[in-house]
Amino acid sequence: MTSSTDPLRTLLVHADAGVADCRDTAPVTLPIAMSSTFTQRVPADLAPLIARHVEAAAAAGGHGHAEGEENEYIYSRMTTPVVTRVEAVLGALEGGYPGSTGPAHAVVYASGLAALFAVMHHYTPRRIVTQLGYHGTFAGLREYLRNRPGCVHVALSPTDTLPADLGAGDLVLLESPLNPYGDVTDLASVSSSVRAAGARLVVDATLAPPPLQFCLSFPGVDAVVHSATKFYGGHSDILGGVVATRDAATARALRGERTVVGSTLGSLEAWLLLRSLRTLTLRVRAQAATAAKLARWFAKVVDGEVPGLEGTLARVRHASLGPQPEWVKRQMAGGHSPVLAVELASRDAARAVPHLLHLARPATSLGGVETLAEWRFQHDPTMPETLVRVSVGLEDVEDLKADWTRALVAAKQIAEEAAAMAAKA
Repeated sequence: MTSSTDPLRTLLVHADAGVADCRDTAPVTLPIAMSSTFTQRVPADLAPLIARHVEAAAAAGGHGHAEGEENEYIYSRMTTPVVTRVEAVLGALEGGYPGSTGPAHAVVYASGLAALFAVMHHYTPRRIVTQLGYHGTFAGLREYLRNRPGCVHVALSPTDTLPADLGAGDLVLLESPLNPYGDVTDLASVSSSVRAAGARLVVDATLAPPPLQFCLSFPGVDAVVHSATKFYGGHSDILGGVVATRDAATARALRGERTVVGSTLGSLEAWLLLRSLRTLTLRVRAQAATAAKLARWFAKVVDGEVPGLEGTLARVRHASLGPQPEWVKRQMAGGHSPVLAVELASRDAARAVPHLLHLARPATSLGGVETLAEWRFQHDPTMPETLVRVSVGLEDVEDLKADWTRALVAAKQIAEEAAAMAAKA
């Protein structure tokens, strides 16, 4: 080990050195291997005979297909060179916490929900205990349970405790931080309880990837899941998912199951993901710092301390606000999620404000370099009708505050005009 103050930055650039190298041309950036199939190995016992015939054909002006060095790749549904490399970097990242014994094992998928489905399929639990916020996960869970009548689902609220009869055969699936509010679960406590009960624990850490938190640093966490579409991709241009585990056998089994299910990440998407991971720590730390500053400013707006914005915001939710227990400081040592939630004074104001911002796109998803603002109710009717989810990008915080100042004033006026029109109707 070196005395580096930020070893993750180096790992993300060099963790795949020597993995699936293109030794013939030695490019600095890995080329995209778009082939769906790969030249197979010559049978070892026939190699001398085949080589002699190929050489004879070439001498006579014909064509041969003798292979040079051995090739481990067969068909792209299994894996590809760029998938191998991106999994090496993700494994190093997920296992890059202080005190780690080495890299974790990462398996990539065509989407975050594909990764989540793969974990449930692999563990085949008798009961799934969830503490979730993302409506897409609930939809995937319903689909998983549809043809598994023997599997029971127990849904917990953020304040519920684990079932007293938790035991072997149970799978606990939770989000930390919780989408869209950013609430953080005490993984040290929960993982200890789950492990003592003999159950499995899977954490969806999409809203706060490393370097913000390292879920696998808790011994009771069996696997961590990410939508790589979000912060890992970071540029709003790919779909992807990741499962990371400390257990090599589990990773091998997941890859085998992925092959037959057909949920492998494509080569182009894997290449884009690998490109994005190189700058992950730089992006996410900056986004997290800006989000915390913006959350504090929103809190002042809620409290009526920002002149001209009184009555525009009713509430802001972000884990950086309020008291910080010691376990939160330890778990989120790298910073809090760049995602936060604000509740406006009215439904119409919440509907309008994403379309009034100049520096935020009115779009779903999160984790990109650009700020996104979404009226969440339109996609998830379990959310408050006044809630807007904000995924903070790489813009300067003062520019964002100025943008929100103008948009909040305009949204309030629009809501008042809409109410007046409704009253006359």
